[in-house]
Amino acid sequence: MNLAKESFYTLIFQISGFLCAAIAGIIVARMLGPENRGILAVAMLCPYIFFVVFNPAIESVIIYHIGKKEQSIRAFAGSAFMLSFAFSLIAIIAFFLTFIQFRESLYKNIEQKYLIIAISSVPFYFILYYFSSILRGNIDIKGYNISNQLLNFSNIIFILIFVAVSRLNILEAIIAGISGIILGGTYALIKVFKMAKGIYFDKKLVSYLVKDGSKLYIGSIATFINFQVNFFILNYYTNPSEVGFYSVSYAIANILLFFSISLEIGLYPRLAHATMDEAIKLTEIASRQILFITLAAALIMSFFSKYIILIYGGKPFLPAAESLLLLLPGMVILVIPKVITALWLKKGWFFQLTLIAISGSIVSLVLNFLLIPKFGANGAAMATSLTYGFIFVVEVVLYMKYVKSDLRGLFIPEKTDTAAYRDIIEMFKR
Repeated sequence: MNLAKESFYTLIFQISGFLCAAIAGIIVARMLGPENRGILAVAMLCPYIFFVVFNPAIESVIIYHIGKKEQSIRAFAGSAFMLSFAFSLIAIIAFFLTFIQFRESLYKNIEQKYLIIAISSVPFYFILYYFSSILRGNIDIKGYNISNQLLNFSNIIFILIFVAVSRLNILEAIIAGISGIILGGTYALIKVFKMAKGIYFDKKLVSYLVKDGSKLYIGSIATFINFQVNFFILNYYTNPSEVGFYSVSYAIANILLFFSISLEIGLYPRLAHATMDEAIKLTEIASRQILFITLAAALIMSFFSKYIILIYGGKPFLPAAESLLLLLPGMVILVIPKVITALWLKKGWFFQLTLIAISGSIVSLVLNFLLIPKFGANGAAMATSLTYGFIFVVEVVLYMKYVKSDLRGLFIPEKTDTAAYRDIIEMFKR
């Protein structure tokens, strides 16, 4: 299956997942309101924080080493299982220590029961990310998509059940949210175990994974800061309602990334198995096509931003429309770095990617602390777009220096690109 077909089928999964997420988001927003929606956003972010902090960022490294074909899938399965258990145990212990010591500052406005239920999903975060990476590295894109989209499918099913039984509350929304992590992780685990036909623990492979992952570790934390930390800064400086406004606008703006994510999922494992010249050519094709699609989608979204917010959350969420408009430029230019990053991973630039992420996180923190106290949710949106702009400039400059000085291949569509669209049209006909 070629990249266009893989990206097409992935896009189908992404669209299906988006529809489920959109329906779930509308129900949650309308039933909880801005304040409780903000509390939910922070509570659901807590387990992901502890996953990021105590995960040595081995997901991309797993794909990289599978591409080298030096170890069997059985070795990857056994090593990933052991690492999942060890790191999740450390993460949960760390959560309870921080909860005891910093209850009022780190977890402001969040009830204890919400946090404990949410944190129970941490082991499944490790399992989902590690084992779905094995599927992706083995170019089982269908299995990868199913494991990751179970999050949205399960979420909407549980939400509808809770709505049918009683009016949805925060605790029920959290249970619905973590159900997908649990089911997705379980599916990926079973799928890999069946594929591997047994597992074994390989100390040498674990050493490679942790060593190479450690080069990306600080970068993964920095990336989290770039994308998510403003939720906590908003919660600290403002109130849950502002968090609710931003969470809704951010969720809607992220729809634009579905196109690039659909392509990335198939792109990186393809690059890992390709020659460098082939990888550069694929990167250019992917970049210019996804930029065109994302820009067109962003323009449409900007014209109908208020109507989208009204449909999503109703009049109480209308202040989020301005935040959405401020986020759109950043989302458009972010797709280029996301595509180019796959090429850096192909080159084994783990440490360099960490430096890029660190510089972006510094810019993000400075902008968030400057803008959020004054502008609230709009400040968070401005900080996000400006940070993405900074990352865009850095990645493009690096591309010019180490790959090609001619950037037309990244930005300007070519006649040959229509072949990919013809493939997609033919797939629809079939």
